Amino acid sequence: MTSPNHPFVVWGSCYLWLASMFAITWSLLLFICVGDMLLLTGTDIINAIVLLSGIIMLPTNVHILCNIANGRKIDHKSKVVCCPLWLCIVWIIIINCLGAGLCMHKVYSLKQTTAEKMNKTIKHYRSVPKYKHFIDNLQWSLKCCGFNSYRDWFEHDWYDKIRDYEWDPQVNKQSSKGGRRDVKTVSDSVPLSCCKSGSCISNYLLELGTHSINTKGCGKLMYRIILSSMIAHLIMFLSVVIVEALILNIITRKELQSEDKKSRSFNVRHIMSVNDHFGTSTPSIQINPDESDEFDKEIQYRHPINTSSRQVMTMEPVMIDDEDSESPKEAKKWDDD
Repeated sequence: MTSPNHPFVVWGSCYLWLASMFAITWSLLLFICVGDMLLLTGTDIINAIVLLSGIIMLPTNVHILCNIANGRKIDHKSKVVCCPLWLCIVWIIIINCLGAGLCMHKVYSLKQTTAEKMNKTIKHYRSVPKYKHFIDNLQWSLKCCGFNSYRDWFEHDWYDKIRDYEWDPQVNKQSSKGGRRDVKTVSDSVPLSCCKSGSCISNYLLELGTHSINTKGCGKLMYRIILSSMIAHLIMFLSVVIVEALILNIITRKELQSEDKKSRSFNVRHIMSVNDHFGTSTPSIQINPDESDEFDKEIQYRHPINTSSRQVMTMEPVMIDDEDSESPKEAKKWDDD
């Protein structure tokens, strides 16, 4: 049994259903696991568009797949929840076009944005807890330190001098007058998240060396990750737009073609039955029903009926015997009298 729907509609709907499930799952995982990273890198809006696109695509493609499974032809005017199918497809195309535009803008300005965000988080590492959490997770997971290199930490006052270095005898010295700690400025240290293992030498690196910390910066790695993510999202957005547009074109074009065929095949036979052997060449039209007998006789005399043996039949007068009728002789007698 052949399907009433185009093969591209069938396979395209399967692809869109898988894409919707992947978009919902992937976007929720990113929001749950690396939500801070999405906010700080400015990719949270794009991830939200991915989630919205997946939520709209899911019921739309389930509706299409149900019609295909039941062997019904897809009607672009059928209802999906509360909207017609064609309107749902149009909204999907609009949302994915918006996501593709944001992805291209993000790719274009990614290097500058990444540098600004990283420098800002390193600068406010001590004062803003979410920045500290983001940088520590980033450096632990990517095995990196700083933006360009570990020396980026030397340029910022990122550490808590009282809490982090109270073990140092020189830092813990009490002043005789004010009762305050005489804090020594430390400029050659990095956070513990830069360590290669759980514990390492992260202070006085210019004197003790950097053999126990990660020295490469996080900027390039972070740029590559975000760029790959944006390219993947861009490909997904564009593929969804193309497939949805082709499906909408196919189902609406078939509907228009069927309506055109119905209008062309319209005939008077759909309204009333017509006799194909109706004689249109009669010499006159009967108006008065009382003249029907005379008209039939006239037609018979003018147009003799052909028999199967091609012999012409002639009309002969028929004498009717009647007891009350007068014979010709009696009639003549009455006339003489």
